[in-house]
Amino acid sequence: MSVDKRLADKILADAYEQYNSLLIKFCSVHLKNNLNAVEDCVQNSYLVFYNKILSGVDIKNKKAFLYSTALNMCKRAEEEFAKNAKRTVMLEEISDIPAIEQDLKAADLDYDVIKDILIANLSENEQRLYNMKYVDRLSLNEIGNEFGISTNTAAKRTSRLRAKIINLAEPIIEEFKRGG
Repeated sequence: MSVDKRLADKILADAYEQYNSLLIKFCSVHLKNNLNAVEDCVQNSYLVFYNKILSGVDIKNKKAFLYSTALNMCKRAEEEFAKNAKRTVMLEEISDIPAIEQDLKAADLDYDVIKDILIANLSENEQRLYNMKYVDRLSLNEIGNEFGISTNTAAKRTSRLRAKIINLAEPIIEEFKRGG
């Protein structure tokens, strides 16, 4: 039994007015004030709440439902952060890059120049994929849609790209560790 959309809208608006600031504080604590993630978790919590109301679910304790949903959203966000941290090559890990087209010593380059040189060693499609994944932070589903490929294929291409970047960076890191 579904609920009238106007009634569901009213229930959502009332819950939002009553609990929004509390949910923001709750998610902020769990996500260490990562504002983008907090906003996403709160918004997704209301979306789940709204869809349940629309589908006819009678939620007796709205506050408890929203808190429980927000907690689950925060846990998912934290898992995603952990996964991304494992897959991302941080610029701090790349100490210096050989100046391919310049006569500069790699140690004299700043991180932006290093990143630019690393990206210049990628094909046009790899650069586009890099920007989508690591700059724009698109999901694998969104990347797949942009390239017209499946999410699984997008995941494989992203994995290959990460491996290529690591392979480009590893010799440079080793040279730096040896004091070169």
